[in-house]
Amino acid sequence: MIPSATTRARTGSRTALVGLAIAAMATGTLTLNACSAPSTTAVATASVERATITTGVAAAGTIAASASRNLGFPTGGQLSSLEVQVGDHVDAGQVLARVDDFLLHQLVIQQQANLAQQKAVLGRLTHSPVLSGARNTLSQAEAILGATRSQAAAAGSADDVAITRAKAGLSAAQAAEDAAEAALAACTADCSSLAAAVAGAKAGVVSATTAVATAEQKQNVDEAAGRLTISSAQQGVVTAQNNESSVASDRPYNIAQQRAAVTSAQSLVDVARHNLSLATLKAPFEGTVTAINGSVGEYLTASTGTTAEAPGTDAAVPGTTLNTAASTITRPGGTQFMVLSGTGPMAAIVPFQEMDAAGIVTGQGVALSFDALSDLTTTGTVKSVAPSGTALTGTMSYYVTIALDGTDPRLKEGMSVHATIGTQVLKDVLSVPNSAVHAQDGHSVVTLVDDSGQQRTVTFEAGLVGPDRTQALSGLTEGERVLVMAGSK
Repeated sequence: MIPSATTRARTGSRTALVGLAIAAMATGTLTLNACSAPSTTAVATASVERATITTGVAAAGTIAASASRNLGFPTGGQLSSLEVQVGDHVDAGQVLARVDDFLLHQLVIQQQANLAQQKAVLGRLTHSPVLSGARNTLSQAEAILGATRSQAAAAGSADDVAITRAKAGLSAAQAAEDAAEAALAACTADCSSLAAAVAGAKAGVVSATTAVATAEQKQNVDEAAGRLTISSAQQGVVTAQNNESSVASDRPYNIAQQRAAVTSAQSLVDVARHNLSLATLKAPFEGTVTAINGSVGEYLTASTGTTAEAPGTDAAVPGTTLNTAASTITRPGGTQFMVLSGTGPMAAIVPFQEMDAAGIVTGQGVALSFDALSDLTTTGTVKSVAPSGTALTGTMSYYVTIALDGTDPRLKEGMSVHATIGTQVLKDVLSVPNSAVHAQDGHSVVTLVDDSGQQRTVTFEAGLVGPDRTQALSGLTEGERVLVMAGSK
């Protein structure tokens, strides 16, 4: 983790007390000298003048890349290829590594086959002739019904004609019989031939009566047969209608159901392809590979770790600890297979104790120095302050992200940095050097030196105490000279 032993550079009361003590020691020495030395001895003085006074807080932190990501494979697997090394610069989308994807390939093939099968079933449903066949069958049944009715009507007409003819013959036979009987009744001589004629006429009437009965019987039989045939044809129409209705009703639902099956199969193909793509690790952004934990042939566990981001940035809070059953080991990347750091401007991630963090806001200026680069000092700006604290070594600290105003090619991710943030700035205020101020009876006093070298102690109202100067609210006038420790101004 980031070093949590924050170095508080409070320049408030503690700095003031140290300054006052030093000033008191210096004043005592000079006073003795003034008593024992000739009046011509030179003393160190400084002017009461206007200056800018700044107070601040300080802590140690770490340099972090502009962005950082823990990378790995969601399902793990055997590492089959590794395309980069630690320190390599990579572009966004560049292939970094692969795990064995044989089973994932086979699953894609399997799901594609299932999709093809479902599409075939859908095609068979959408192009099926069942509905058109049912409609054709219905049309044919209706045609048969019509023909059957026509046939029955024709048979009925023929029977009516036959009956009419039979009745006409009966009427003729009856007329012949009546005529024969009349002739026989009028006969006065040999009437044997007329008697035979009457007998023949009677036989004709019987025959004609039989013909009428036969025709009527045939009509009854034909009517019964016609009704049966028509009923059978009507049943055929009803059956065809029911079949056509059933096919027409089920068809859209069957097609919709199969289309849903095709969609589901397509989804399984997409999932399989996506899982296959995850077997290839690609760079999410341009950056530098800062850690790799795995070699080709080794089995990687599923990646479940996440990046702890510093406030207000994509930069990660530096440092990762790997906890094992046997011990706690710190290694680059922790449990992650690979770590990729961005190539943008670096930032300083610094934890401040809660008392110091209370006065830090965005936009404040920061002075930065580095343990590894003693000749490098730079400035920065507070970019963001964590809204919640983190317990570090028993104290609550708040991470602060600091944007560096400049860059240096020697700066590297993970370097220690010391940050001093100016929490209060007073410009153009009357002030005296801290080395001129000492405490007397609970008050702030300075020793004024006039042009003749005479000294007198003056009490003044002190205000803000900075690292080298103290604000004078009242009791002093600009331009006055005050006694300071030798070497101070």
